[in-house]
Amino acid sequence: MADLVHVDRAVAHRILAGDEAAFRELFDRFFPRLYRFALTRLDRDQELARDVVQQTFCNAIERLDSYRGEAALYTWFCQICRNVIADHYRRRQRGAERVVLLEDQPNVRAILEALAAPTDDEPDTGVWRQQVHRVVEATLDALPGHYGEVLEWKYLDGQSVEEIARRLELGPKAAESLLTRARVAFRAAISDLAGASDELTGSLGRSPG
Repeated sequence: MADLVHVDRAVAHRILAGDEAAFRELFDRFFPRLYRFALTRLDRDQELARDVVQQTFCNAIERLDSYRGEAALYTWFCQICRNVIADHYRRRQRGAERVVLLEDQPNVRAILEALAAPTDDEPDTGVWRQQVHRVVEATLDALPGHYGEVLEWKYLDGQSVEEIARRLELGPKAAESLLTRARVAFRAAISDLAGASDELTGSLGRSPG
């Protein structure tokens, strides 16, 4: 991870120095991943996801001189993307908690970022991601009622609240309420599981490698 961050700092310095090739390379590498990241958090709205990612790049480049390498550059971009998405929901008075509820705990955020990371970033990433997948799957299976199912449909399959409501023969408000309860239950279960296991806590609290 240290080597990756060192490379990321070098890329940031090149862009700040006006290296257009470095920026184009970064844009081509990050845009598809950030687009998928945003798409799952914006009810599969493709046009809005593109706008959000473009704004993410604008915001990131404006403040790139503040990047100190505390995390991988892609992770830093993801945080800016989260903020852009949250701002979008605030403007629409829909509440930012709808976006960040599953990600506001460090353990949960580590899981989601691990699942989004490419498998070739570090030699052991593939094995580590398999372990994370097993933790997520076991947690989803252990949730009561339809909690695990609705979270899979929403965040893994990318279904909208309306689609989930139809699938469960519920009204949209009832489906949204169910999703909210499922998110809270998942966050609590992951946090409790991580807190109960020193090995798990260590795995989720650091980067693979």
